Amino acid sequence: MREVQVLSQRKAAEILSLLLGHRYSHETLSALTDQVLEAAGAFRTRLLPEEMAFVYLDGLSLKVFREGEGIVRESVYVALGIAPDGERRVLGFWLLPTESALGWEGVLGELWQRGLRRVLLFITDGLPGLPEAIRRVYPQAEWQRCVVHGVRWSLSQVRARDRALLAEDLRRVYGAESREEALGALEEVKAAWGSRYPGVVGLWVQDSGAFLRFYGYPKVLWPYLRSTNLMERFIREVRRGTKVRDHKFPKEEAVYKLLYLESERQEGRWAERKLKGFSEVKEVLEKMLQERYAPRTQTLTHNS
Repeated sequence: MREVQVLSQRKAAEILSLLLGHRYSHETLSALTDQVLEAAGAFRTRLLPEEMAFVYLDGLSLKVFREGEGIVRESVYVALGIAPDGERRVLGFWLLPTESALGWEGVLGELWQRGLRRVLLFITDGLPGLPEAIRRVYPQAEWQRCVVHGVRWSLSQVRARDRALLAEDLRRVYGAESREEALGALEEVKAAWGSRYPGVVGLWVQDSGAFLRFYGYPKVLWPYLRSTNLMERFIREVRRGTKVRDHKFPKEEAVYKLLYLESERQEGRWAERKLKGFSEVKEVLEKMLQERYAPRTQTLTHNS
């Protein structure tokens, strides 16, 4: 019978020592981890600002050891917010069996209950049902579908010999100087590729509004808004910082401890350097939020 390998206490000590910047003994670590778990719980339930200009939703998969079940894959849901001044904040992380629109709706409901009431734009991948989940909890927010995910999927559906040409044509769509120019480029994609790859072209035409939503925001922010790359960089840092790519966690608590420590580390770094370009358009974003939510007071209550 194959031995089940989980993240040992000694390995956990090495990881926590790395993250905390100091070497701890096994005994000290045992006491310290209780404090870390308590801090992680406070971090995950802390009150949030009432508004965020942009919120990214994405996740990663980790192996967790469950008593009686062995090693199972769990989905870590992550929400990352960007304030109008460019300050980044980890809004929360959640561990659920699988990624689904229903799971995300519960996450969004928790963000609402913790105080986040106004968002301009959610940036996500194309998970079925996710846009509807966003609208149910934040009906006045807009949705941007990640262009990079869309391109990756599209290229996976076509012949190898066509990938470079199609990639270039799609780049003219999301790389255009205006939404009108982008729609013109999309018509060219439709004419050139529609008969050969109707499913691929149909995706871009049907979801053109979501793919091109970023054009409704200041140009300096377009690189941040048309994809989830900012979130994916954070997730890469989480994986690198925790050193757990090839390890299994003994239980969910270990996941929350390590995610908390890495989130705290990242937020400390972000506090020293806000995202470029936001200082130029901070007042514009604040005005957009005011106008978006001024017509009526959002009265939705979510009990998730």
